[in-house]
Amino acid sequence: MTQKLLFISMLGEREHFNPELFTGLCDSGLERDWIVEWHGKLAAQSGLGMSSVDICRGDTLPPVDGISSVVLGGTMHVVTEDRQWLNDLRTWLAGYRKTGRPLLAVCGGHQMLASQLGDGQLAGRDEGTLAGTYNVELTESGKHHPLFNGMPENPSFHFANYLHIIPSTEQKKGVLAVQQNSQAIALDHGGNWFSCQFHPESRKDSWDIYYGELERDYSSNYSTDHHGQQLLENFFQLSSNIGCTGEYRS
Repeated sequence: MTQKLLFISMLGEREHFNPELFTGLCDSGLERDWIVEWHGKLAAQSGLGMSSVDICRGDTLPPVDGISSVVLGGTMHVVTEDRQWLNDLRTWLAGYRKTGRPLLAVCGGHQMLASQLGDGQLAGRDEGTLAGTYNVELTESGKHHPLFNGMPENPSFHFANYLHIIPSTEQKKGVLAVQQNSQAIALDHGGNWFSCQFHPESRKDSWDIYYGELERDYSSNYSTDHHGQQLLENFFQLSSNIGCTGEYRS
């Protein structure tokens, strides 16, 4: 039986994100669609049927009972904003958390999990915006974590953030990777929930479009050589092993 993987897009309302600029990635220009086109076949190899919603554009989140795995995307908004779709998402995530089923949150999703559903602190990076493909340093826990299976000790990923998480004392126990002065680049939150500040789901093409329109200096910093797909494949396999029960099956 195929398990249901849900990608939740919260990339941005019209003021931040214009889909018409991204129709080169997919017909609709919406992240919810290009992510499924890019990664749906990879998910299917692990027995996961991938679907998606865009909560910035009125898509309704499905009942948590029907979902076996979640990837929560990043956002051009700040996760502390008082927007109805962000408030609804927080409520939905609290319900999904109780199922024990897996979730991978990236960038803004990582910030939401760590600071609003956890006790980390959301703060600005002293170095300013980090935009490009950069190496991370795996912790000892990260080197042996299934999320980073098959990777070198310093894998590379796409970044696009000016905020980061300062982990709490408790969260430091679950740090899987660090990068420069950011000490919580990837976290294991327990209960099959994981998050990362970088973007394993993205490709160079999307960043070249985004920064080509906004800040042209950044587009050349992205590479086609990174470990994002490997991390997604690891998460998909981990999700398949956990299944709908919320319990890991080796």
